[in-house]
Formats: sequence, C-alpha cells, structure tokens
Amino acid sequence: MTIKDVELQTGLARANIRYYEDQGFFSAARGENGYRNYSDENVDILLRVKLLRQLGFSLEEIHALQKGEQSLDRALAERESGLEAERRALDQALELCRAMRQEGADFYTLDARRYLNRLAQERVLEQDRDPVCIFPWRRLFAREIDSLLCLTALVVLLQLSARINLIRVSEDAGSLFLLHLGAMVLLLGMETLSLALTGTTPGKLLFGLKILREDGSKLDFAEAGQRTVYVVLFYGFAQTLIGSRIPLLSIAGIGMLVWACWQVYHEKTLFWEADQLYLDGSTKERAFWNNRWNYLRVAGYLAAWALCLGLMAGGSYLAARPPHRGASLTAEEFVDNYNQCMAFAYGEEHVPRRLTLAGTFEEEPSQGVVIYMWGEPPVPEGYFIFDQEGDRLRKVVFTRTYEGGGPLEGEKTYSVGIPYDEIYVAMRSFLWGRLGDQGVRALYEALTEGEGNYHASLKGVQVDSAMRFSGYSFFGERVLFAQEGETQSYFVEFAMEWTE
Repeated sequence: MTIKDVELQTGLARANIRYYEDQGFFSAARGENGYRNYSDENVDILLRVKLLRQLGFSLEEIHALQKGEQSLDRALAERESGLEAERRALDQALELCRAMRQEGADFYTLDARRYLNRLAQERVLEQDRDPVCIFPWRRLFAREIDSLLCLTALVVLLQLSARINLIRVSEDAGSLFLLHLGAMVLLLGMETLSLALTGTTPGKLLFGLKILREDGSKLDFAEAGQRTVYVVLFYGFAQTLIGSRIPLLSIAGIGMLVWACWQVYHEKTLFWEADQLYLDGSTKERAFWNNRWNYLRVAGYLAAWALCLGLMAGGSYLAARPPHRGASLTAEEFVDNYNQCMAFAYGEEHVPRRLTLAGTFEEEPSQGVVIYMWGEPPVPEGYFIFDQEGDRLRKVVFTRTYEGGGPLEGEKTYSVGIPYDEIYVAMRSFLWGRLGDQGVRALYEALTEGEGNYHASLKGVQVDSAMRFSGYSFFGERVLFAQEGETQSYFVEFAMEWTE
C-alpha cells in the first residue's frame, strides 16, 4: 500500500510515518518503480508506536519493548506510576489556577516564583518528525539565479551571433518580451534535465537545495518536466506582470511571489510539488545564518549576479565592435563597418540611410514620414571621400558644407544638426584596429571638447577636424537654428589619414 493508504489507516501524518521509519521501527519494501510499498505489518507497528507514544512512552522505551529487552507489563506498570505523578501535577495546576483567581492575581503584580516550580507539560507527537524545512527566500533566490543564467546564456549567444544591442532591446517592450520568452524556454530544458540527472539546479545547488521524491530517489524526466513547466509558467507570469510597467499588474505579480513564499513558510505544499521533497540542512530550529559557511552562499549569489552582468557587458562590447578590425582596411570594409555600427547603435529599422561605396548615402525604404518642425533645411547631406592605394584605404574624408545666398527671411527658418554621430561612427570604423575602443573614445572626446576643431597625429594616424558656422544659434551642443536676417554658412570637414 502507498503512504497515503497508511495515513488513512493509522491517522498519522506523513511526516510521522517517515520519521518512525527513519528511527528503525520498520522498513518498507520498494516496488519496481522505486516507491515504498507498505505492508499490513508495517501498519500494525505504526499503530503500536502511536498508542504507546500517546500513553507517554519515549522512543527509547518503545525500541526496548520491540527488541524484547523489557516486558510490556513492567513498562505499563512504570508508566502507570508516571501517569499518576502527572495527574497529581495536573491537580496541582488546577488548584493553582483556582488559588490565583481567588487571590485576584494581576499580570503586573504576579509573583511568578511562587508558582513556577509546580507546573510541568510535555508535548509528544509533534516531536516525532523530521524538522520542517522552510526557506522560501532561498527558493526564490535560487529560481532567480537559474533564470538569470539562462537569460545571460541567451543574451550572450545573440550578442555574438546576431550582434544585438541589449540596451536597445531593453527599451522595446516587444523585443524584451521575446527575449524573456526565449530565456524561459531555455530554462524549461535546463531545469528538467538538471533535476532528472542530479536532483538540483545551479541556483538550488548554490543555496544547498535539492528536490527528490518522498522515497529519496530523483525525479524522472516526466516528473521533472511537469514540475518545471508549472513552476516556470507561474514564475514567468509573475515576472511578466512585474515588468509590465503597469502599477496594478506589477503589484499583482509581486503578490503572486509573496503568496508562494507565504505558502512555503507555513508548510503548505505548492501545486507543482506534490509528493516531492525539498532537502536542506536548515530548519526553524537551526537557522540558515547559524552556519557560518552559509555566508559563502550569499557571497556566491552576489558573485553569480556580478558574473552574469559582466558576461552581458562583455558580450555587448564584442557585439559593438566593427566586423573588420584590421589595421589596414579596404573601402568596402570601411563601408560595411560604418553601416554595421550604425545598425547596432540605432537598430536596423531606425537607420534611414546606408553608406555606399561612392561615399554618398542612399535612402532606405521607410514606413514613416519625416516631419521637420522648423522647416526642411537647405543644407545638403554630408558625404565621404575615399583615397585608396591599391587595396588599402589610406584616407577617409567626411564633408558637409553649405553657403546661403543671402539673408534668411523669417518664414524660412530651419534647424540642422552637427554630424557628430557620423564622425564618431567613422572613427570606430576606420581607427579601431589601431586605437581600440578606449583610444577611439578618447579621440572623440577630445574632438567634442574642441567644438569640432581638432588636429592630432597618433599611432601612425593624422586626424584633422574643422567646423565653422555663421548665421546660426546653438540649441544644445548638436543642433543649430538659422537666424532671421542673416546669411548662413555651414562647414564641416573631418579627415583621417594613415601616415605610415
């Protein structure tokens, strides 16, 4: 018979049954499926133990009776004497209660020393079970680590293969949802496999948790898969609500997680873990923090977060690099670098123009319409000039110029941007192989600090930048407004040339 049948026949809780078996009162046989198979004899022994425990016998005394080291008649006689003593103690307690009432005892004036030595109580069956393991916060944090590991693995894979920009993805709700959905699918496979093979997962291993059947064996693939589907759907739905950015839904998601922790803390089985055990060394009686080695688990949790964030940051760095990073480039490689870097920074769908080998830009098909709030600027788009020696691109020049034909009339005012973005991307595309990421950033910062006017020679590269504007007023650092009644002049020229 199963443990549920034994529960019905004996009236004992499952925890009591397991505890008495662990104490050696009986040993249940195991079926072909690995589950315990209890016999009628096991039930009879449990009923005897239950009876004797309710009579007040200790487990040691019952063991002695089972082994024949003491006769039941003698044990009952001794217990009878003990019960008489207990009855006298209860009578004394009853008399004490009556006396205290007659004396009109008050809590703040009660002389406790007069009464304490006359009372004694003992609870029995509640002690006959393995201490209940309760650690809802560790289970939640272990789940968080498992989810984070899967998300990190997926993000880094996409960064290296598809060159996704994680910052840009996080700003788009649809892309972010698909990313988390993919991580959930990966978690389903990882956790199912890990539970079936080892009984734990990386996050649970970090916090010292293990999931087994009640008979101590590992879950099979079907059980592990079913459990994982339920818990991942529950946790994933809660996280989706929290991340919805809608206050009421976010509160509902947090409430789901709080409810699960509350259930676990009050020793109630969650719907995905029937007939399964969480094993761990800490209990209500022996707290997690009493073991100094557990502080290392907390450090491991923080280290896991740092590792995952570091991996995603590293993946972002690798994805942001131009695809052609040699010290010597062709014009085709420079153009490819430029277009790839623009697509990474702004998204393929948000780049309206692509650089061509002619140095000009061609418009990409767009579903949107560009609206100029201050009128369409007459300043033409910039263009590149490539100077190539054989297969080597020796010099790159970016130019954007405009000369107004006379004073601007009021109704024709317009705004125009300064092409810092185009210059920075050109730097990354041409100079990465010599200067690297930090070198390019430092060079760009020096150029912007000089308001676009900069000249330098470093590591075999000559960089010259000149910007001159008249008839405009600045709006911030990157936008110019044409002034009424003035003639506009716009000049930008930026050049990079190998000197070696």
